[in-house]
Amino acid sequence: MIRIAILEHEKETKEIVFLLARVFRQNDWVFRHYFRASELARKMKEESYQIFIFDEMFRSPRMESVFVHDNPDAVFIYLCEDPLVTKGNDDRERIFYLGKNSLAAGLDSISQRLVSQSSQNDHYTLAYDGTHVNIPYQEIFYVEKIEKMVWFHTRKGVFHKRMNMSDLEKLFSPYGFLRVHVSYLVNRKHIRSWHKEDVELVTGDLVPLSRAQKRRLRQEKDVPVSGERV
Repeated sequence: MIRIAILEHEKETKEIVFLLARVFRQNDWVFRHYFRASELARKMKEESYQIFIFDEMFRSPRMESVFVHDNPDAVFIYLCEDPLVTKGNDDRERIFYLGKNSLAAGLDSISQRLVSQSSQNDHYTLAYDGTHVNIPYQEIFYVEKIEKMVWFHTRKGVFHKRMNMSDLEKLFSPYGFLRVHVSYLVNRKHIRSWHKEDVELVTGDLVPLSRAQKRRLRQEKDVPVSGERV
């Protein structure tokens, strides 16, 4: 179940809910609408959300600390008069900025990413030291291939198993993971910024970005890969 919290005026909320019904037509989802941030903050003590949709007036350092920082696995959408101005240099891959006058087009452009990144509460099961460990995809930062072993860098620690990286890419791609190097898969939700030769994650880790993968990713319009830092 994908849970969505909307902190917006009633007019925009009606439109965004109608559009979300198209995006999540094959998923189970539910939304709650709030007029005040204090109401949402209180409700968050009882339930969690995978997606937050805010009016741009709520984009402030204080709101970032209360909502964005304290929900590291959630996706955030700001509805703006001028999304490029509001976005500025914010390159975080789990933060989206959509224009209020073009919500349908904006939401359509990120629909696949919303579905993949918000469904990461599904689990990947690892057989490790004779036991099975269930790790939510959202808790996996990146995956690294070293010789014949694949290493999973997660919030629960580092795990490894012997397997084929190409098979893992097919399994992880629907959950928003990107192949940025022949030996690396990164969770797009945890990307902080793109650089010329690597990708910076929210953990501070720098994952190599190969030329071949950079060319391939450039062809995907919603992947901001260039020759320099973006």
